[in-house]
Amino acid sequence: MRMKPFLWILAYGALWARWSLGAENPPTAPSLRTNDIVTLIGGGSAEARARSAHWETLLIAAHPTHHLRILNLAREGDTVFSQLREVNYPSPLQQVATAKATVCVLDFGQGEAYDGLQHLERFAERLHQWVLDCQALGTRVILVTPIPVTRNDPPPIEAYAQRIRDIARRQNLPVIDVFEAARSQKDLSIDGRKLTESGQARVAASALKPWLHGLVVPQTDPAGRFPEPSWEALRQAVIERNALWKGYSRPTNWAFLAGDRTEQLSSRDHRDPKIRWFPKEIEQFVPLLQAADQKTDALAALLTRVTALETAR
Repeated sequence: MRMKPFLWILAYGALWARWSLGAENPPTAPSLRTNDIVTLIGGGSAEARARSAHWETLLIAAHPTHHLRILNLAREGDTVFSQLREVNYPSPLQQVATAKATVCVLDFGQGEAYDGLQHLERFAERLHQWVLDCQALGTRVILVTPIPVTRNDPPPIEAYAQRIRDIARRQNLPVIDVFEAARSQKDLSIDGRKLTESGQARVAASALKPWLHGLVVPQTDPAGRFPEPSWEALRQAVIERNALWKGYSRPTNWAFLAGDRTEQLSSRDHRDPKIRWFPKEIEQFVPLLQAADQKTDALAALLTRVTALETAR
């Protein structure tokens, strides 16, 4: 049976459109799995999220039985091109490997946009390499678009956000569209570049919506606090847990732990200089982190029960 000419034309047209767009496939449906270890890599905007803890709170609340572990590896000043670290400090990718992460969230673009449109393709090439490097470690990858800048004469952040979306589409990766979530709301910024505490909460609820499985997120007060006790208890527990993680992964006296001052007397036992006390001491964080994780799991389960009861009324 021969296909009619006009049907051939329609079929060929669909194939041509599919090929010519180059971004025909939508990104993979976002999903987090039980026992996922999620690492967040990026610059100052990504680092700030650990302090407010709204992202982690919403994701844990939406997955109360998943036992998610979210590790913020971001640092102020990091870009796709440069991540300055102390002597012997592991690179972000080394930390991902050590943590046995299953998900990498790559959050770049705001700082790089100040280099202008002439460096946009260079940024895209480097971000693409980050994706490949993370995938080579066996992780799933999620991309994040940057926060808009509303100062006078802002950098071309929108172009960088669109390029990130293009990469996500071509590589079939989920994208958390912070740019779009922040642009659609007002009065979110401290200085035209950084989000307020309430801005963090509102942008998180909007940008993470596909990951929240219909979870109704209450609005916060101007300080970013949830009015509902069960929600705020979970957020505070996450904040405490993030502080422990920072103390463990980024000790302020790193030079004495594994840097260039490990031969100093203060880095060694005063009775036996062959014994280094600091590495053993830092490992005391491990059971504290485990207890903190168990606490957030318990509070997430409690929040789920409270929400279910309120919905049933």
